[in-house]
Amino acid sequence: MKKTYRLIADTAEQLFYQKGFGNVGVDEIRDQSGCSKTTLYKHFGNKDNLIFEVLKLRDLRFKQELTEAIADLDQQQSIIQILKWHLDWYNQDNFNGCLFVRAREEIHNDNAIKELVMEHKEFIRNLIRDKLRQHPQNEAITNQLMVILEGLSNISLIYKDNKLLYDEIIKNSFNWVSEILL
Repeated sequence: MKKTYRLIADTAEQLFYQKGFGNVGVDEIRDQSGCSKTTLYKHFGNKDNLIFEVLKLRDLRFKQELTEAIADLDQQQSIIQILKWHLDWYNQDNFNGCLFVRAREEIHNDNAIKELVMEHKEFIRNLIRDKLRQHPQNEAITNQLMVILEGLSNISLIYKDNKLLYDEIIKNSFNWVSEILL
């Protein structure tokens, strides 16, 4: 991947994540990346293509990192690690929600974005399902864990300033998951 392409995509990703897709213009991406508008358009064509490419790159990075985080772990360890991996991300100071959910909310009429977001979420669900393939309630637990993961993303934003309640919610969630996996 070309260095300039990556610089523009990385800059756009940071700005989209901080401010939202609709609040970031091509001029700001150009200014922050130090690239010309001509170069930006040469690589991406338009802002919509840039958004799609940013999401594709983020999706690829996400899949690689999560897959590596659970490599060689057994069923229970894998599920707990998937939760911990997400929680580590949710607890970062700059956590601002899921960029894929935000893309689906802000760009609701773009079928390519809809498909990419669904593919991203299905990757997680399928990864969980695969790790639970021996469990008799595989489908039900997989879906419940997806709800927990998505819910914890929101909880992490909303309860960030109420550490006691946040910690209690996290502890209860992990306890429930540990019990259900036995």
